Amino acid sequence: MIIIITNVYQILIAGVLMYFYDKLRDLRKLKGYTIRELSDRSGVSTAYISQLENGNRGIPSPEVLMKLSEGLNISYEELMEIAGYLQTSSHSSGGDKPKSPVNLRCFLHENEVIFDGILLTEQDKEWMERVLTALFWKQKQTQKKKQKPKQKTHGS
Repeated sequence: MIIIITNVYQILIAGVLMYFYDKLRDLRKLKGYTIRELSDRSGVSTAYISQLENGNRGIPSPEVLMKLSEGLNISYEELMEIAGYLQTSSHSSGGDKPKSPVNLRCFLHENEVIFDGILLTEQDKEWMERVLTALFWKQKQTQKKKQKPKQKTHGS
C-alpha cells in the first residue's frame, strides 16, 4: 500500500485529507513528469495543469480528467474518485460503520509513504514522526492554555 501525504498540517488537522491539486501534483511527480511532459502526453495545456496544481482552478471536468488519466497512465475511474466524481470503494463497502482509529505512528512505519512525490526512507519517517510529535504536543499545550479554569466563588 502506498499512501501519499502532502502536508504535515493536513495530517494533524484532518487525518490524511488531501486536496485534488495535491494529489494531481503527487501523481505527476511520482510518474517523473514535468508539467510540460504531462501536457504533451495528455493534450491539456501547461497553464491549466499549473493552475490545477496550485489550487487556482476547481475540479476539472470529466473530459479533462480523461485526458489527464491517459497522460498519467492511470485509470480514469481512479482519477474520477480522486476528483470526487465517483464514490470510492472503501466508502461504498463500509456503509455507515464508523472507521476504526488508526495509530499514526504505526501507520507511518508500516506503510510506504510518499511526501510531495518522494518515497520516504526510514530516516525520513523518523524525522517526520519527531516533527509530528513536537507539533502535536505544542498544539495540545496551546489548547490547554486557552481553556480557562472555572473560578470558584466562596459565599461565607
